[in-house]
Amino acid sequence: MSETHQIFLQESAAKTGDLAMQLKLSSAARQYKKSFEEAVTQFSNLETAKRRVAFTRWKALENLDKYLIEFEANFIRSGGKVLWAQDAAEACTEIMAIVNRSANKNIVKAKTLTSEEIGLDEEFAAHSQEWTETDLGQMILQLSGEKPMHMVMPAIHKDKKEVQQLFNEKLGSKVEDDTEALVSYASKVLRTKYMNSGIGITGANFIVADPGAVAFTENEGNVLLAASRTRIHIVIAGIDKVIPTINDLHTFLPVLSTYGTGQKLTAYNTILTGPRKAGETDGPDEMYVVLIDNGRSKVLGEELQRKMLSCIRCGACQYHDPVYSVIGAHPYHSTWMGPPATVVLPYMKGFKSHGFFSDLSTLSAADTEGCPVEIDFNKLLLDNRKKAVDQQSRPGTEKLFYFAWKKAMLKREIIKWASLKPRNFFMNAIFMKSPLGLRKMRPPAKESFNEQWRRRFT
Repeated sequence: MSETHQIFLQESAAKTGDLAMQLKLSSAARQYKKSFEEAVTQFSNLETAKRRVAFTRWKALENLDKYLIEFEANFIRSGGKVLWAQDAAEACTEIMAIVNRSANKNIVKAKTLTSEEIGLDEEFAAHSQEWTETDLGQMILQLSGEKPMHMVMPAIHKDKKEVQQLFNEKLGSKVEDDTEALVSYASKVLRTKYMNSGIGITGANFIVADPGAVAFTENEGNVLLAASRTRIHIVIAGIDKVIPTINDLHTFLPVLSTYGTGQKLTAYNTILTGPRKAGETDGPDEMYVVLIDNGRSKVLGEELQRKMLSCIRCGACQYHDPVYSVIGAHPYHSTWMGPPATVVLPYMKGFKSHGFFSDLSTLSAADTEGCPVEIDFNKLLLDNRKKAVDQQSRPGTEKLFYFAWKKAMLKREIIKWASLKPRNFFMNAIFMKSPLGLRKMRPPAKESFNEQWRRRFT
């Protein structure tokens, strides 16, 4: 068992006892379902919309080199700059170089999972560089020192009482235990940060090839402010974010908002084609897009698993995943959390250390049914498990057990060799001794099915 696997089991065991967190996740899932059912009514034919999005993402991935080069050429033509990063270290180096060149190093940062992926916060801390998270959820996590719990709603595990206590403790506020009051206070704090900032860092929902544009969809307006109020705007995006044309957003934006937040459309939808041009009143003087691989090419090289890169990070699958609903996101130690993590992480991090993630599924297909880009998680996971065996990354004891199990299942004489009690003892020892210590097999029947059949019909 790898060290990663041991840590995961330990942290998961702790999370299974966190009833408060599970109740919050369950409540969020119920609220999401209610909102989704209302938002989805905007589609006259939902399946057609999903197929259109899925096909467009497939088309983009099959021609990824073409569309990335097209985006780069068009974006540079509009005055922007494109930086390529092979891994997290290169990305952080490029971003820190931009920060160090800036006269005003005050940074405002909008919610971006990709920055979490490359460890940008840790890089800033290592260089004593201060920054401010401007998304309310991310602001809460920055104050609490936690990582995101969900792709779209990072502080989904925090209630308003916890936020009030956090604001009082960290910011010296005396704000009331009221949602509107908490949001209003956060807005006042952030407004000062925006006015004094020199650098804005955001993610991107989509990288659009044909106009060389970056598209954002949000509800708080913090991405737009980070892009328009700062002199330098840095966009961090994975290479998988690209889509072919601006017309594709007509379908992508409502599908993403419906599946991501249960809205027909988010409050702010922005398309940026580069820095401020002559005659324009706002926007940055410099705009950079940092395109990051960081293991995506490995996934792209797999005939089946590359489908996972079609993911638009809506987080809908997490609401349907029984594993995530119990342990949350933190044990994954990745921005790929829930069902996407089970497919992607073994390739990005290696099967020997992260292959066990592909076992974290009940194969119920509920996550597939909730996916807007039609990712067949079961198919991908079963292939992952086969590859884990082929790559000899499974424990030797496991292989020995399944060898013995196969022999026993093919020979009834072996099954009947022992009585019911020893057989059930064996089943408990092998299958029910969970690392979490939660499962216990029911008492055995006095007779096996075979024995009951023979007694009744022979």
